[in-house]
Amino acid sequence: MTIRVNVPDHRPAHVHIVLADRRDALVYLDTLEVVSRTVRFAEITEALAWIAENREAARKVFEECNP
Repeated sequence: MTIRVNVPDHRPAHVHIVLADRRDALVYLDTLEVVSRTVRFAEITEALAWIAENREAARKVFEECNP
């Protein structure tokens, strides 16, 4: 799985978790809310932990890529 910022992308600041089979989830950086119709929470717990620990770095990347 990967965690990425799409360019260009809409606000609010968020990242995408993309699984190997191309299913994805959107995670808002302010609230860590997960939005997905296809990904189960259990499949992305490691990615969510990384995002929580690196939220400010992810926000910085989002802002740099989406001024």
